[in-house]
Amino acid sequence: MYPEKKFCDDNILLQPLQHICGLMFMINNLKSIVTIGAALLSVTLIFGQTSKRALFLGNSYTAYNSLPQLTADIAASAGDTLEFDSNTPGGTSFSSHSVNATSISKIEQGNWDFVVLQEQSQIPSFPLGQVETDCFPFAEQLVEMIEENNPCATPMFYMTWGRENGDAQNCPNWPPVCTYEGMDDLLHERYMMLGEMNNGIVSPVGAVWRHLRENFPDLVLYASDGSHPSPLGSYVAGLCMYTCIFRHDPLNADFNYTTDDDEELIAREVVHELVFNNLAQWYIGDYDPLASFEIQPVDNLTYQLNNTSENATEYTWILNDEIITPDAQGIILLPSAGVYELTLIATRCGLSSSVSQTIDTTTNSIAIQNTPTPALFPVPADQFVRIKGIGNSNWRLTNSAGIVVEELRLTNDTFDTSMLANGIYFLQCHGATYRLIIAH
Repeated sequence: MYPEKKFCDDNILLQPLQHICGLMFMINNLKSIVTIGAALLSVTLIFGQTSKRALFLGNSYTAYNSLPQLTADIAASAGDTLEFDSNTPGGTSFSSHSVNATSISKIEQGNWDFVVLQEQSQIPSFPLGQVETDCFPFAEQLVEMIEENNPCATPMFYMTWGRENGDAQNCPNWPPVCTYEGMDDLLHERYMMLGEMNNGIVSPVGAVWRHLRENFPDLVLYASDGSHPSPLGSYVAGLCMYTCIFRHDPLNADFNYTTDDDEELIAREVVHELVFNNLAQWYIGDYDPLASFEIQPVDNLTYQLNNTSENATEYTWILNDEIITPDAQGIILLPSAGVYELTLIATRCGLSSSVSQTIDTTTNSIAIQNTPTPALFPVPADQFVRIKGIGNSNWRLTNSAGIVVEELRLTNDTFDTSMLANGIYFLQCHGATYRLIIAH
């Protein structure tokens, strides 16, 4: 549709006209100390690692100020470990990486938890027709290559930012990029499209820059060229990368990188609010395993199970304390009348989600308590817990002795647990009770 583009280092000129044993131990210990009066369906997700491996594929926006190493330093300051590798030749695009021998070789090494993909800084802001030709297909090729060699890796798209004063090169032929705001709007939109189209997550560096520019205009995020990041700009990018990779609160990462502690604190607070408190907005968690099942009675002691879990590859059924195996039709037979807790553990790539339902049966009646509840994770929680499906709700938090610890109103899906002591708590809302385990 457009003539061939001219690559000028980092600039492109637009021509005219995107595991089980530990969980069993936890469940058994919970059963010994937790009693809930009402029948309860609970959903939990287990995050085990504080060590991750990431491959960074990009160009000078990633190479500037050694962003991969900076991200690892930020992680280390919070007690986490990031092992990384990178390939970041200046001006490189997704199309170039898709045939770059070094990039291909590093992808094929395998065992990556994340592969960070950064497109050339201008391409995603071009007219959609050109982006659909010059960007989206090559992103798809890279993701397919990543999935083939790293079945458990998550593609992460590094959302970059509009140039400080817009893209002067391409402004005459494409007016939307004449201003920072216009260019940045297009980059934001296209990176979100890349994440959604490729089952990936987005590290919203550009969105955080936008907030900082609008609310803290004295901060210097750009290098002198008005395009690349300053040390503070890269620090913001590193905080975003850390938060997206580990899902940990950036306020706990106190790596001293620049000479201005106040500016670093502002950056951490903004990333905490825009990224950590809104992980789902950037597709983080959308592809985690989610355990779910339905029960239908056949007779007093026989039940039909329907596994409706998502994003999982392995499943374990537990009836009270015993692992069971439904037959080929999903049928289970209870040993006698009584009350049973049936738990399904759905696992993929080291992440495990569990859901439990209580079956109450007697000789003359059957009662299955199957009340839907929000999904709470991670379990145990450290710095936060996410609660899917809450809306705007009033919650009461009590400890294991039934003492009210806090009454709160949640307006997003993240509850800060960093100030709670280790132990077991209960979140109560609309007559339902949810177990919350804190382990710092």
